[in-house]
Amino acid sequence: MPSGGYQSGNKNQADFSQAAISKAVLAETLQKPYVLYPGAVGLLGVAGAALLGPSMLFVLPAAAGMAVSLGAWSIDYFLRRDKHAGAYLRQLHRNMSDRRAQALTNLRLELKKGGSQEGLSQLTRLEEKYRVFAELLASKLDPNELTYARYLGMAEQVFLACLDNLQRIVSTIGSVRAIDAAYLADRIGELAAHREPSASQQQELKALRSRMELRQEQLAKIDQWLAQNERAMTSMDETMAAVAQMVTVQGHATTDMETAMKELQALARRASDYSMKRD
Repeated sequence: MPSGGYQSGNKNQADFSQAAISKAVLAETLQKPYVLYPGAVGLLGVAGAALLGPSMLFVLPAAAGMAVSLGAWSIDYFLRRDKHAGAYLRQLHRNMSDRRAQALTNLRLELKKGGSQEGLSQLTRLEEKYRVFAELLASKLDPNELTYARYLGMAEQVFLACLDNLQRIVSTIGSVRAIDAAYLADRIGELAAHREPSASQQQELKALRSRMELRQEQLAKIDQWLAQNERAMTSMDETMAAVAQMVTVQGHATTDMETAMKELQALARRASDYSMKRD
């Protein structure tokens, strides 16, 4: 895989953890030509020695190939780790920035069209919180440091998860509007007033009540997504409070801050998992 070819995974599950970064760096460095080709020569030498005997014709290429491969990998992994980690984080940020730009382009108009004032309010507050968080983080950490990129990415995950919820709200509002609640209530009242309704009237009453229940279920989903976003914003506020109190040493955050950011990322994942189950 060439440099810059890092894979970000599920669009809602970008992983900014130290473990994910190390895994990405390992995968990248193991696939460099100057690691693969000498390693392949070494393996061929080992195979030849195993099949035809430990002749120097095979042992020397095997030892040299494996030594060069291991040496090249060690230099790339340990001495250039920050370079590869930075490339991985930049790729995640590019992916999420593209998603954010696409979502914001039409989401505000769609919420206005759907008449979701609470959704519009949340969108405005989410944008402001993300902006303030980025500024606050930049005041505490060097924007060129990996820690800054990791933490900003975690906050962006929460932001995107909330945008996904707002997009689901827009879609659900459309289905709710297609159900005329006033008509259903009137017609249900008329049919229920019959002392001895016919079979067709009973069937119609059952169908109308099912549609009314469906409408209520859709409205409940909207309320749940809105509540989920409010919880996410509360978590962002709590994290910003932790950032404000953060003490750094050479661009690195304290353990308490790392814990707070992991909790923020876990929130984004729970939101994504919950929404996928509800869809």
